[in-house]
Amino acid sequence: MTTVNFRNALTDSYQQVEVQPGQTVQQAVEASGLIAAGNRFSVRDKDGQVVDNRDATEFAGRTLSVGLQGDDVVGG
Repeated sequence: MTTVNFRNALTDSYQQVEVQPGQTVQQAVEASGLIAAGNRFSVRDKDGQVVDNRDATEFAGRTLSVGLQGDDVVGG
C-alpha cells in the first residue's frame, strides 16, 4: 500500500490517502474527498512547487499541502 499525507491548507486538517500507480496527485485528492467536488485547488510540495499533475506515488510517505490555486502554502 502506497500512501501520501495531504494537508488541507484551509482547515489545517490532515488525511492519509492510499494512492494508485498512474494516479496524479490531483486525482488522488479528488478521490479522497478532502476537497469538496467542483472546487478548484492546487497541491504543493515542501518546496512550494505545484505538483498537481505528477504521479502521486512519487510522494509516498510525504506530506503535500492542498489549497487554493495561486496560494503560497507549502507542504510538510
